[in-house]
Amino acid sequence: MGFDAAKCDFSRCKGECLTKCPYVSYDEKETKEQISALINGEMAPILKECITCAACNEYCPLGANPWDLILWRQEQTQVLGIPNNAKPASDWLVKPKIVRPGKPGGALISLCGIYEVVPQQEFLTGIMFDETTLIGGGDYCCGFTETHLGRGSRPYEFLPTLVKNLADAAKEYGVSEIVFTHDACYNVLTTVAIQDRIEVPFKPVHILEYIRNWLRDHKDKITPLNMKMAYQGGCTTRYAAKEGEIWRDWLEEILSLIGVTCVEDKRKYTGDNRLCCCCSIFHTQHERAMKFQHMNIQDAIDAGAEGYCFICPACVSVMRMTCKEMNLTPYYITQLVKMALKEDLGKAGTAAFGYPVK
Repeated sequence: MGFDAAKCDFSRCKGECLTKCPYVSYDEKETKEQISALINGEMAPILKECITCAACNEYCPLGANPWDLILWRQEQTQVLGIPNNAKPASDWLVKPKIVRPGKPGGALISLCGIYEVVPQQEFLTGIMFDETTLIGGGDYCCGFTETHLGRGSRPYEFLPTLVKNLADAAKEYGVSEIVFTHDACYNVLTTVAIQDRIEVPFKPVHILEYIRNWLRDHKDKITPLNMKMAYQGGCTTRYAAKEGEIWRDWLEEILSLIGVTCVEDKRKYTGDNRLCCCCSIFHTQHERAMKFQHMNIQDAIDAGAEGYCFICPACVSVMRMTCKEMNLTPYYITQLVKMALKEDLGKAGTAAFGYPVK
């Protein structure tokens, strides 16, 4: 993506990148002053106040990608004050390789490097995943969690190695496509890699597309849930391609197939205005994070939701306890589908409450 200074023309915008941001309160004049400061390599309050959701790239009417500028300056200044050994750098990105063998001809699924944020291996069980092979670990981690920690260069530097590691895995298991449970991995490989002119010698498949396609072929196994549901669109969904099917299309069809009524059309914080899970400030600005989580979940409740559906392992891990406290049950997408298939959820339950997740 990258910041494009030539497109950042203040005479043609009203500072939408920050005036529309729900996490700060800047007027047009203040916004343009702050962006100008960042362009000139100077400090600006937004560097500390930004929660790293990347929404400003969508808000910018000129396509200048101001989030990439903010991300760059955050890393230069280390203004977020997050130690170098903070997770995930000291944990997820260097995790040992894991493999759960499947059957010849089954799909190959990458868990990225965050397979213990929620119990992914348990969530990916049942008839949808009986034949699949799961791989995970630092070798297969896109690293885009680093963008929430003020260390945005790492995933871009690692991208060629990531593609090679995944291509080697595809060759080893004799497949031409890889399914990704982490939305960031999928979007990096379908947008960022192409923008950086990196060839991806396999077809990336989003876990939602995989589930959607499986359900289309097995409608006879579905028992409609008859529930009303809101859903959380993770920050990295903002890196998705703008044309063709994307995460929202697959997710809403999945919900329809399993008899779930989506209430997003009744929400305030949805679409381009969706709120972040606040994982980036969860420990450093906890009270602020809780404020936005409560706003987000209450909005879902006000829209009539009986549950909250998550597609991102990081989002559900950060928001599940707040959902529970506010009496709105969180559901990881695969667990929600398993319910419609009348399958045992295992000890992890819907979102691993009480489960010893490391």
